[in-house]
Amino acid sequence: MKIWNNTLYMAIPRFKEGVEATLCKSNRGTIQPFPSLSLQTVGNCIGIQNTKEIEIDHLGHLWVLDVGKVYDLEEPDYTCDPKLLILDINTGRMIRSAVIPRSMYTTQSVLSGISIDLKSLTAIIADIGPNSGFIVYNYQLGFFQKFQCKILSSVKDYNEALLAISPIDNILYFTTVEMDSLFTIPLSVFDAPFINDISHYANNQGLKTDTSTAMIMDTTGNLYLGLNRKVIAWNTLKNSFDIKELYIQEVRFDWISSFAFDSNGYLWITTSAFKDFLDGSSSKRMNIKIFKRFCGTTAFALQHLQTYENNTLPIINNSADSKTATFILLLTLIILLKHLT
Repeated sequence: MKIWNNTLYMAIPRFKEGVEATLCKSNRGTIQPFPSLSLQTVGNCIGIQNTKEIEIDHLGHLWVLDVGKVYDLEEPDYTCDPKLLILDINTGRMIRSAVIPRSMYTTQSVLSGISIDLKSLTAIIADIGPNSGFIVYNYQLGFFQKFQCKILSSVKDYNEALLAISPIDNILYFTTVEMDSLFTIPLSVFDAPFINDISHYANNQGLKTDTSTAMIMDTTGNLYLGLNRKVIAWNTLKNSFDIKELYIQEVRFDWISSFAFDSNGYLWITTSAFKDFLDGSSSKRMNIKIFKRFCGTTAFALQHLQTYENNTLPIINNSADSKTATFILLLTLIILLKHLT
């Protein structure tokens, strides 16, 4: 989930049959397909097939990772190729549809995670399948590159990549659901096209205390990680991997699906009964719940109203650690998705 102008934009993956819309928006509690339902018909490869990740840049563009393959957890349908879509949020117009070259993935690939370098309008996507690595797309040049990274290789049945770019230090932060550690890699590595494996450029920042399922960076250099029923924050501007627990709730946080910032300083937290969905057990609990917590910061993309010199983003050195964060329950939103019932 991401937020733009008080509207929520949501990726609803087609893990199983029955999901009519895989990309939606919500304003004042009403959920509707975005940009339209007709563009999301299964088998229409020009349209949107299976939205796994979304991101919003400072220009009001919605970047959509459509993995093409549908019904991952049943009998996968590989009719359509994976692609990266860029939509104008204000009009719903499709600005670009870039199909990922078949030489960069296989049917065993697990494409997940997306983060945008706002300075160069470059998207980074992870492939955590057997041929693991990062797939990089430059908007202005209009082509993809793949950089092998053995660290990303997955061994479990279900796994997802978590990516976050910091314009402060020009670094990509990455991990996966199953990884024990959090890694960083300089963005400059992706400017060198002839590197076979960039694994040795990655730096291990430290062990995670638990499974992580969501990650986001704010404008003050704080990296938020959604762990098993709690949220932690790490000030990346400090040398040590010193984290603080932001919120702990044994019942409320089951599987933290995503984070999003709004322009008013709130961190939005989406949780779900995804574990029940994966193991096939029935659950009488709410499928999806959305909370928000005041952190006093926001996402880099939401600073779009400010004017930047030389088309660069400002470096902000104050830390949210000095702000008192109080949890406010804003919204309990039940999304009745057929694939979760």
